[in-house]
Amino acid sequence: MGKRTPIRHRLLTILLFGAIVSALLVGALFRLLNVSLQHRIDRTRDGVLEAVTEIGAGSRTLSETAPGGVVGMRAGIVRGEAPRGLPPDWTPRIGAALAQAAREPRVLQAELQTGTLVFATALGADGQRVWAGMEVRPLAQLEAWKLTIWLLALATSVLVATTVRAAVVMQRGATELRTALTELSRDLEAPIPRSPLRELSDVADGIAGLVKSLADARREEARLARELSENERLAALGRVAAGVAHEVRNPLASIKLRLDLAGSVAQLPLEVERAIAHASSEIERLDRLVADLLVVAGRSTGPRAPLSLGQLARHRGEALAPWASERQVEFQVQGDAQVQAHPDSLGRALDNLLRNAVEASPPGGRVRVEVEQQGDRARLAVCDAGQGIAEWRQSELFEPFFTTKADGTGLGLPLARSIARAHGGDVHYARVGTVTRFELELPLAERAELAPLRAHSGSTLRSEARG
Repeated sequence: MGKRTPIRHRLLTILLFGAIVSALLVGALFRLLNVSLQHRIDRTRDGVLEAVTEIGAGSRTLSETAPGGVVGMRAGIVRGEAPRGLPPDWTPRIGAALAQAAREPRVLQAELQTGTLVFATALGADGQRVWAGMEVRPLAQLEAWKLTIWLLALATSVLVATTVRAAVVMQRGATELRTALTELSRDLEAPIPRSPLRELSDVADGIAGLVKSLADARREEARLARELSENERLAALGRVAAGVAHEVRNPLASIKLRLDLAGSVAQLPLEVERAIAHASSEIERLDRLVADLLVVAGRSTGPRAPLSLGQLARHRGEALAPWASERQVEFQVQGDAQVQAHPDSLGRALDNLLRNAVEASPPGGRVRVEVEQQGDRARLAVCDAGQGIAEWRQSELFEPFFTTKADGTGLGLPLARSIARAHGGDVHYARVGTVTRFELELPLAERAELAPLRAHSGSTLRSEARG
């Protein structure tokens, strides 16, 4: 690979050659103008000298036009007086020269306001004083040439300033981009500077696009890693749950059957009946716990049908209203959307979200349920004014058996999310100001007759919401 040359070196090279060429042009023009003027003065000197020589020798009379063959030349013979009829600025200069005239012609020149006066004096053959003179004026185009020279000098200055500025901006922009790349290697959120040069700005935009793609890829990688880890944990939980279901449900069913038979064969004392009812209730609770474990581990939720999500939320709110009233909390449900879901499973998920919201709300609070359609998705948000979850623990929120309650099982939120994901949706947590928001997202149902809601069993009303 050849040696790489920084672009600022090339810009400075262009600047150097441009400055040299401009300086040579300016010098050449000045030289040309000076040479042209001096050449005319030299020709005039030769002309006036020739004219004085010829007039003094008597070989040419003053009646001839243009002595010396040059248009504009004047000549004369002075007999004891200064020449007359000359321009005011000619008379003193020519008069002083004639006073010192000698046999040999002498050529002099003097600067006037309008040009250069070139004249010669001599003594003629008869002792008379002879003179000849001519004013050499600058060319009419001299001012235009001077303006051209100044414009050329100005253009050279602009070229130098523009090139220096471009080199400085290029160097600064390249340095900022190198620094930004170093920072991006450590933090993809580092800012990317924009240069006033479009080319460097386009490079910065390209880097920003690559950084965004890399950040998205990292987030997607982290999400897939979390999902893989969660799936591995759920798979392990599923194997445990399947074993528990097999080993626990059969003995529970046998115990429940014997308790039911014992309560039906004869009239038992009241305390015994209460003990049997309490034992049966605990058996049902254990059976629900096993069922929840199976759902969290990925068991199917059952057949689905179109149903009204708003109507289901109102129905579950009415069922939980007496329990919520004991805690001085009320429900408010608004909006509606149609989804394709298993009513009992979705009701259990909603019960867990509502119970968590009620338990988190302060006395006199209100739990708001907002149902809406967004595109092809239905969203049900359960909002409360509780303290929410500490930020550093939010990543554990939907982990099985994670709970912040002394009597919780940690299956409420994982169960709600598992049911939502089994329906093609999800459950999300957000803290907006002082409001805690759990959002249940589901796909909208195709247009069909809605399935009627039926009252959930007592087991559903008592579903675990200890998450």
